[in-house]
Amino acid sequence: MKKVILLLMFFWCQAHVYGQESHRLGFEGSYGFIIAHSESVRPLSQTNPFGFSLHYQYMNSSQNKWKNCNCFYYTGLQLSHHDFAFREVLGSATSLSATFEPILWHNDKWSFNLISGLGMSYLDNIYDPSDNPENIFFSAPISFLVFVTPKVEMHFADNWHAQLTLQYNHISNGGQSKPNKGMNYPMLGFGLTHYLQKAVLQEYPKQAKEQSWSWLLETGLTHRQAQWRSGRMPVFSFLADRYRTVSNINAFGFGMELTKDFSLEVVQSRWEALMPSPFVSHHFIFGRLDFSQRFAIYTQKPTGYIESRFYQRYAIHYRLFSNFSIGASMKVHGHVAENIDFRLGWRY
Repeated sequence: MKKVILLLMFFWCQAHVYGQESHRLGFEGSYGFIIAHSESVRPLSQTNPFGFSLHYQYMNSSQNKWKNCNCFYYTGLQLSHHDFAFREVLGSATSLSATFEPILWHNDKWSFNLISGLGMSYLDNIYDPSDNPENIFFSAPISFLVFVTPKVEMHFADNWHAQLTLQYNHISNGGQSKPNKGMNYPMLGFGLTHYLQKAVLQEYPKQAKEQSWSWLLETGLTHRQAQWRSGRMPVFSFLADRYRTVSNINAFGFGMELTKDFSLEVVQSRWEALMPSPFVSHHFIFGRLDFSQRFAIYTQKPTGYIESRFYQRYAIHYRLFSNFSIGASMKVHGHVAENIDFRLGWRY
């Protein structure tokens, strides 16, 4: 009898956990335009990209997962294909991305979500000095795709909903080859999603996070084509970010980044390639995931390096242990990506 009771309890627990999971498949069509972020790409930016995406998403709606950000959220994989409507020069991009989608607000019929994604793109018509010299957007067949997408969902049946999205996409090789202007293209999308399994979203009590100050120490490593010799040279950076949490998912801070770029040509000393840069920062923190944006100003940089005095750094970190995290970041001047690097972080 005891074995029977234990077996029933096991199946009840399994059913309870299983009932807290959602699995869904989505299809979406989209249409947009290319942002002409510099005069050199304006002639190529007169087209309207179009395409589609397929999306699988999973949610665990347990209270333990909800506590990560005081919200329900989906994680998933998205396969997309975007045609840039200028096939003889720009071609198309086929991309596979990992996605994260918190539900920011919802009721029985409507919800407002925010999707962020990071993935790899295959570009089928890249720059070639003789065969395709016009395409200064892309020079590497495998590049990076980053996107942010506000989304409105309307639930019109038990296992179906319609969605309207506004996507902001960026494709770049992160400065690993030239030319690399990178493409920024917003798209308006409409789609349908079907639930293979749907959990009921419970009402859990919100837990206010303590508003406290923290330190983030971070180091980065990448490499670039050298200006003063053949081959590629390393680029090191170190930063200290002092930030304060102001809500369950938001934090603001300030700090200093030191970058040493051995690929840059200098006049007298390698110290000329040391670039101190104070910054202000914002962090979206979802449990172990931290998406940060930093706006920095160069206080010193080598002559002829780049005209801009400012840059942005977008970083994503995953906390492996209580204080240690790994991740990647993209350094951007305006709309043009310079490089992508590997990052290690320590918080206390």
